[in-house]
Amino acid sequence: MRCSVSVFYLPLTLFEGKMEKKVSASPKASAPQKGAKAKKSEVPAKETGSVAPKEKKRILYSVKFFYEWCKSCGLCSALCPKQVISTDETGKPRVENPDACIGCRICEIHCPDFAITVKKRKDTRRSTDGKR
Repeated sequence: MRCSVSVFYLPLTLFEGKMEKKVSASPKASAPQKGAKAKKSEVPAKETGSVAPKEKKRILYSVKFFYEWCKSCGLCSALCPKQVISTDETGKPRVENPDACIGCRICEIHCPDFAITVKKRKDTRRSTDGKR
């Protein structure tokens, strides 16, 4: 008994990280007709009066070092993609700009001494921070 499998390939194109079907549009379909109402999807944002979408709240991270465990190898500062971690004159790591951390945890993964932790930073509620 013979089994045949048919495989259909759709032409796909990569557009800003998303796979989309390639659609060929005819010139008649793309040009609006005179006197015809525009579709809702074709109306610019200015005409609809819509407000721009809100930006997502950025997640902040905190980078902590266990200096007793650190042997000052410099891997964390060399591998940090945003240059958040730098070294001082003794070679110990320090955080230069904590708000620039993107939480990739490359420093934490590659630290041979397990001397780094990266955690999500919690928002403080008020100046007393829950203390009475």
